[in-house]
Amino acid sequence: MKPCTVSLSPPMMSNSKRLRTTALIAAIATIGLTLNVRQSANHFQRRTSADLVPEAVAKHIGDVTSPVNDADTAVFWHIPKDSGSSVKSYYLCMGLVVASNESEEEGHGSDTTLQVWELDHHRLVNVDTTLEKGLERAKNLGLAESGLADVVFTMFPRHAAEIFSEEHPGRLFAFFRHPVDRAVSQFYYRSIASWEKSPGIYRPDFSDLGGMEEWLLDGRSPDQVNNYMVRLLVNKHMGGPVTEDDLEMAKEILRTKVLVGLVSKMEESVDRYDQYFGFYDNDNRDRCYNVYISKGFNKNNHKSLEEGSKAWNMLAEMDLYDMKLYEYAIQLFDEQERLFEKEEENVADQTVLSEK
Repeated sequence: MKPCTVSLSPPMMSNSKRLRTTALIAAIATIGLTLNVRQSANHFQRRTSADLVPEAVAKHIGDVTSPVNDADTAVFWHIPKDSGSSVKSYYLCMGLVVASNESEEEGHGSDTTLQVWELDHHRLVNVDTTLEKGLERAKNLGLAESGLADVVFTMFPRHAAEIFSEEHPGRLFAFFRHPVDRAVSQFYYRSIASWEKSPGIYRPDFSDLGGMEEWLLDGRSPDQVNNYMVRLLVNKHMGGPVTEDDLEMAKEILRTKVLVGLVSKMEESVDRYDQYFGFYDNDNRDRCYNVYISKGFNKNNHKSLEEGSKAWNMLAEMDLYDMKLYEYAIQLFDEQERLFEKEEENVADQTVLSEK
């Protein structure tokens, strides 16, 4: 893996956290101006950002290039088979308070007020934000205003925006994986996932014919939502055709509202997340990082598809708009790196000044 280029050294001075925070704010102000001035003219000549980004997202989700404040809440968009389970386990291991699919277990879905409770030594706030009905419950109970959750996990970024406000915004971050690799991983996961509670997820018949390639070439459907990422960003997950305009909107939401991570660069991505949200100095970070990030977690070894093969091309065609969005996510990942490079330079400069 390419060595991480962001600042990863532990604090060397008692005021280093303050210096890093000041540096990151300065970096965001500087680089944010650069990224926003580059209105992606090659992509968005017809409409402005205000036209493309839905009102709730624009007002309730903080811009990725603006400083993170105490009133903000980290919101991880959990795209299936994009390492979301590893990220959740990592932050739970660190002792952070998480809203996730486990949050309403042991009867906590009936609680009339918000509370933090423990499950297997993990700290959870009692709203399941992975479900749309859980997000509605979180809104009604005032999750954003409570400040109880360190990280909210959700599969519905558009709906999640509704639980936040201009005074208490959410901050989106997410992992992105090549759509064909994600589709293949999901296919094999569903073939063994007898523990899944949701109807239709477990598909033991996917084990027929020897694998996904044979399944596709036999003319069978992979039973997956096409262009999943674009659909979730433009609120078309219930159906309907995906268009170029939808892709345009999804790109702009990604550009302005999402801290991008790549599964192919997992360690570097998590380092950025932790710096951005102030989790880097957590006492449990090194231990949890080693278990859930460096060594990997929740892996399901399976056959892959050869790029350019007939089956690979079939999946790529099914997920054409997600393929384009993924390519754009890679571009944004490279551009966002400058935020963290600038932070490293500013920390070094301010440390020198403070020693004079």
